[in-house]
Amino acid sequence: MAGELEAGTNMTKVAIVVVIVAVIGVAGVVVIMNQTPTQEGITLTVLSRHDVAIFNAYEEAFLKTDFAKAHNIVDIMWKSQAPIFWDDVIDAGGVDVLWGGGPTLFDQMYRDGYLAPLNSDHMVEVIARVPDELASTDMKRYNDDGDVVWVAAAISSFGFTVNHAFLDKYGLPTPNNWTHLAQPVWGSLLPTATIAMGNAPKTTSNTRIYEIITQGMGWDEGWITLARMAGSARLYQGSVETQAAVENQDVGVSMSIDFYGYATQANNPDCEYILPEGESIVNGDPIAIAKNAPNKEAAEAFLDYVLSAEGQSVWFTPGIYRMPVLESAFKTPIGQQNELLYSLYNKTINNSGIDFNDTLSVAINTAFTAYFEAVYNNAHDELTACWKAIVDAYYANEITLDELNTLAAQMGTPVTVEVDGVNRKFTISLATEINNNMIYDSDFYYEMQTKWTAAAVAQYNAVLASLSSMLAS
Repeated sequence: MAGELEAGTNMTKVAIVVVIVAVIGVAGVVVIMNQTPTQEGITLTVLSRHDVAIFNAYEEAFLKTDFAKAHNIVDIMWKSQAPIFWDDVIDAGGVDVLWGGGPTLFDQMYRDGYLAPLNSDHMVEVIARVPDELASTDMKRYNDDGDVVWVAAAISSFGFTVNHAFLDKYGLPTPNNWTHLAQPVWGSLLPTATIAMGNAPKTTSNTRIYEIITQGMGWDEGWITLARMAGSARLYQGSVETQAAVENQDVGVSMSIDFYGYATQANNPDCEYILPEGESIVNGDPIAIAKNAPNKEAAEAFLDYVLSAEGQSVWFTPGIYRMPVLESAFKTPIGQQNELLYSLYNKTINNSGIDFNDTLSVAINTAFTAYFEAVYNNAHDELTACWKAIVDAYYANEITLDELNTLAAQMGTPVTVEVDGVNRKFTISLATEINNNMIYDSDFYYEMQTKWTAAAVAQYNAVLASLSSMLAS
């Protein structure tokens, strides 16, 4: 997941080819790893949002197996690309497997016709190993014919990582939920940021957190909470950078997908991953076969391996530390050495989270991430100045907590801009209505972001003016 993308190479092969894929109005960069011509045998091509540690671990393990030998698979070519360019990479041909990036990305791929049904006898047998649900969350997605189009290969939860050394240094409390992170104490050190957040278009995992907040708290209240959090935060252009900020003690809290949180916890004893009890969800991180895959039987063999107990145990490789979708992985020799992760696995699947709407996520995703960037990232200086002034006035006993909450609500309420000649607040209805235009019309995307940023700046300045009037009266 990420901006979750980390460039890297296979240590045994040095060649990295950068291909510029031209699309209408934009150009995308595809990083292709392990592009060494193979004289004999099949090279399986995998388009993935995973990082190089996963690439290396699975390639080394898989190519030694009977799965690979039986299908004459001698190499894996890994392609890494931002989600908005996945359709172009698949259209260019040659992709066999799609793997990692979260349900919304794969639901978008299904919507746009890029996933092959997993309906062969072989695949039906393999998919049957995976539970239909974990923690009340679907682990499979079906098409209208009742065929599975993607299946979870791992599970993830969403929370935050804290650095206790930072918290102790500045006398900050240990948070336990999203609402806590919106409290004024997190803005009390401004201009020193206390929270790390990823810019939504750049990180699918952090976007999932923001969706959890807006769905779990309600639309307006969720955006108000996010505004208060972002006002206390430094925004990063990817989840890796966001996570590094807390591990390096640049901030006290970072938004985290669980495996980043657990890895940080293992690397830095000052850090702890916290799962907001009752305020998170479990994601099934998908794997699928691309439409028109040139090596379909080889792709099925790869899925068979990934969804076996042996293949699932590769998630326990040092430096990866992800949760498998199959509990049987914990019965393997390496799985039995991971009792802590097994206890966390059980805690995760038994956590009572929010009722998350995946269909809504897909229907508004591009508008949602663009809005977040426009009002929090692009207007971050103005947002921070506004929140700092409110918090400073509160701690100076110049305004009450009720007045702080009123001003913060005015600051974070979704803005209103003109759309097709009519003033429209950013609501779920508007986000749904304009989402396709945001996807396919770059001019419209830019126009909306520009309007939202300008409206946000005006809104933050208006709140500052209201605060000044309060203080003057």
